[in-house]
Amino acid sequence: MANHAGFDFETKSGFILFPLMVHSLDLTVSTIAIFFVATKKGHPSTDSQYGPLEDPLNVLKRGYYVSLILAVLGLFWICRTFLSTPGNPDAYLYFFGCTCVGVVVSFLFVAITQYYTDYNFGPV
Repeated sequence: MANHAGFDFETKSGFILFPLMVHSLDLTVSTIAIFFVATKKGHPSTDSQYGPLEDPLNVLKRGYYVSLILAVLGLFWICRTFLSTPGNPDAYLYFFGCTCVGVVVSFLFVAITQYYTDYNFGPV
């Protein structure tokens, strides 16, 4: 398809490297987000100033939100860098739009699943 479109070598290589860069971004974002999944320091039974216990799901969602933000920023850079075409320099925006739809859908899956399975919401 790239040959039929008349793309040069750099443009073709961008389309080949795109999936590899996305998976590299996955690993990087996941590694960074892990550092945001932690509870408060100390132990509630030994520290009188500990305060209320955190909901474990809120701790996990904090890491999830960090990963969503980093993923959107990284995907924009990857799409702009690797998916620009000489004939249409704004084509990367369409690819980025598709990735944003995927990110929004994954967020909705988490929110809807939480609504129907968490004891804090009415259906449970």
